[in-house]
Amino acid sequence: MATITLRETKGSPLTFAEADSNFSNLNDDKQELINTFTTQTAMTDDADFISFWDTSADGPKKILAIDTPFFYRTMVIKVIPDANDTYVGDGITAITCPTTFNGLVLYSIGAHVYTAGAGSVTTVQLYNVTTSTDVLSTAITIDAGELDTNSAATPAVINESGNTNKVYSDGTTATVLRIDIDTIGSSTAAKGLEVRMEFRGSN
Repeated sequence: MATITLRETKGSPLTFAEADSNFSNLNDDKQELINTFTTQTAMTDDADFISFWDTSADGPKKILAIDTPFFYRTMVIKVIPDANDTYVGDGITAITCPTTFNGLVLYSIGAHVYTAGAGSVTTVQLYNVTTSTDVLSTAITIDAGELDTNSAATPAVINESGNTNKVYSDGTTATVLRIDIDTIGSSTAAKGLEVRMEFRGSN
């Protein structure tokens, strides 16, 4: 904060030197326009931050880089081709998370089929092969006659205990995620399956 000499505090008019000093201090401590900043090509996810003024707390706060949209990642997996029937099984497909996902956690998940099933729900589980754990404490369900989890009667729940939903892809330990199908339509299987996932810095 700039050092300013106030007439009220001083108790007498300011000298030319004091007035000039006030202007100089204001100029030195002003926040420059952002386009004058030095350009960088990367941010340290857990150290660099964006500062802001929180009006409710009446004070400054910061958001770490990893919790900004700069670090959000989306993954869409085509599990079964659109014209093919869904079927029950573990490891229908799997994917190794790239290094750009390192340190992020699963924030949301959904699924879509391209022909609705009939008779009962289609149930899909996300399994972390690296940690040998189910990532979802309540699996994805697509209701009979529906195409997407957006309208599911029972929403999926992400297991946030420990590091179940966290990605490690540091070059030595690359997280492998597997898609399992636990149940399909009891009278007619849905066709095609796509799973979408959003990863963020924190839950």
